[in-house]
Amino acid sequence: MIRNPLLRSPDGRRYLIAQLMDAIAGGLAMVVLPWVVLDAGGSRSLAGAAYLIGTVPYVVLGLPAGSIGDRWPRRRVMLAATCVQAVSAVLLPAAVALGRPERELPLAFVFAAGLGVSAGRVYVDAAAFGAIARLVGGGHFVEGQAALSLVWSLGFLVGPALGGALIGLVGPVQTLWLQTAGFVIAAALFAGIRTDLGPDEADRPERRGQSGIRLVIRNPVLRRLTAVGMAWNLVVNLFYSLIVVYVRVQLHAGGAAAGRMLALGGLTGLVGGSAAPAVRGWLGPSRALRCTLVANALAAAALALAGGLVTSTLAFGALEGTAILFITMLIGERQVRAAPSEQARVGITGRMSALLAASVGALVASGLVARWTPGQVFVVAAVCTACVALASLRALRIDLA
Repeated sequence: MIRNPLLRSPDGRRYLIAQLMDAIAGGLAMVVLPWVVLDAGGSRSLAGAAYLIGTVPYVVLGLPAGSIGDRWPRRRVMLAATCVQAVSAVLLPAAVALGRPERELPLAFVFAAGLGVSAGRVYVDAAAFGAIARLVGGGHFVEGQAALSLVWSLGFLVGPALGGALIGLVGPVQTLWLQTAGFVIAAALFAGIRTDLGPDEADRPERRGQSGIRLVIRNPVLRRLTAVGMAWNLVVNLFYSLIVVYVRVQLHAGGAAAGRMLALGGLTGLVGGSAAPAVRGWLGPSRALRCTLVANALAAAALALAGGLVTSTLAFGALEGTAILFITMLIGERQVRAAPSEQARVGITGRMSALLAASVGALVASGLVARWTPGQVFVVAAVCTACVALASLRALRIDLA
């Protein structure tokens, strides 16, 4: 018997597969884009800053995307945004196909193509929060989000592994043809969804309705959850923004090793995301969040202290598994408190605030790695992650039942 509500309907399965294709494309880019930056003559600080490609558009476009996701037909929004991603993804491999050598691609062009992909993703995400609620019902949002986290983790298991393997076979830019194909498949699947994903006329906010920021600030539980999420995202992304640089510069490993490390992270993230409903039911919402945050801080310390490729890979897997478990539960607790007419605005505001913090973390990491080794930055990141976990224990001791 299929228990997860998203898997019970053909449209739910189409939606999950579309998100899987998008996640595979995103996971592939995590390995490829920093590699392209380094190959094009960029510094390791610029390669670390390539992580910002996935975060800055959320900060800039999050509020308008949330408003559109609550006001416009969500299936059309996701379809159009995925098409934008596909067009942006094809720019680099098309330029090489037209005769531009990979190592002579302007860094501004590389960053612009990546930003186009991420900008499309902002609108897909904004509409996705309300779409999940329509596909599974508001009372099953945590289960639906767990299924979505599972396919995201699966994508970030397959994508980096494929990217790392293909870098050695065809080169990093040519690997991006696969990213383009993933977006095309996702667009076709979104186009095939027949369920009305809303919003209903009665659920649409007033044109001058409250922004997602105001909705979050006025709700004390949403406010605390968002603050904890921001602090945690800032410190943990000191690791994520430099993980490829760490593998290549400090561990002196190749693309395949980086792909394996990120793939293991995707595998453990898959386990963590799928376990979220069970962990929440076993420990209760508040205790589950606090325990997972402490476990994540311990994994961060293990990665900072790891000295070799094997131990670093295992520690990164633990970091990613606890991270996906934590963020899946955090998103679920946030969205069950949002009304149907507020899903996109509250959801994308939470994502926007988290990625604003992640962007700051990536900038800090890029600045630090210009002076220190990636391993030294990881020690600082581990200490900061532990401090955030300890400070958040009190903030999360609230009624989340």
